[in-house]
Amino acid sequence: MSEEGKQFQVMLEDEPYLVTYPGYIKFEIEAHLAIITFNKPPEAGLNTLSYDVFLSLNRIFDKMNMDDNIWGVIITGEGRCFLAGADLSDKRMQSANFSGPNTMHKVRKHIVHDCMKRILNFERPILAAINGHCLGGGAELASCCDFRIASNSVKHIGYPEVELGGIPAYLGVTQAMRIMSAAAAKEMLMTAKHYTAEEAKELGFVSKVVAPEELMAVSKAFMGDIIRNAPLAIKYCKICADRGMEMSQESAFDMECLIAALLAGTDDGIEGKKARSEKRKPEWKAK
Repeated sequence: MSEEGKQFQVMLEDEPYLVTYPGYIKFEIEAHLAIITFNKPPEAGLNTLSYDVFLSLNRIFDKMNMDDNIWGVIITGEGRCFLAGADLSDKRMQSANFSGPNTMHKVRKHIVHDCMKRILNFERPILAAINGHCLGGGAELASCCDFRIASNSVKHIGYPEVELGGIPAYLGVTQAMRIMSAAAAKEMLMTAKHYTAEEAKELGFVSKVVAPEELMAVSKAFMGDIIRNAPLAIKYCKICADRGMEMSQESAFDMECLIAALLAGTDDGIEGKKARSEKRKPEWKAK
């Protein structure tokens, strides 16, 4: 086993954030903002979702979930690709390498879906900074983020699965229907078309399109506008927004009232009001 592989197996609670993870993933932290970058070298091909990538993302999100110093996340790629979909060369992800569809269903549910749900249910805001090809599993992963900003150089965003005889089953169909209008989602899901960033914006898949050289600066500024606020308030605002959609309206109202009351008594809740009255910048503790 490589030294990187040995480091990767250290107990999670004792493990420092590694600079790189198996599957070509780079991890950085900039002042409470975590940046996850898919960075497969050009000679190895495009960024894709392999078995190692899913396991690495699971590890990263489990670690971040326990870290109160991370208040927001950006996911992006290097080169001309965000994520070009599943790694079709990784036989661990292909049904042909297993005993049949039942085993493939288990792999998808317990490896792939577990990973996508970690992203979808992460309790702090996540932005997908789409720098290049965003296809299949890449579009599905982006749809699990709270926000999507794309470079205007991107010409390949979409779900090609039906063209291959399948469907976007990495939570893709469900999430597309949640983040876009029904007609727009079904168009993207059923045509297998590759959309430009501007076309994807018109459909509602991305909210903002910027020049390539501005992508990370705009993404960081966008997330900065969020994470400059009280981290507990942002966390529970996201929880209210996501969970409230699954509840009756009255239950959602009750949840909002309860969370607002609890936040008022936190250190940050008290600090926010005190800083406002003293006309100074608040010092958040995430407590």
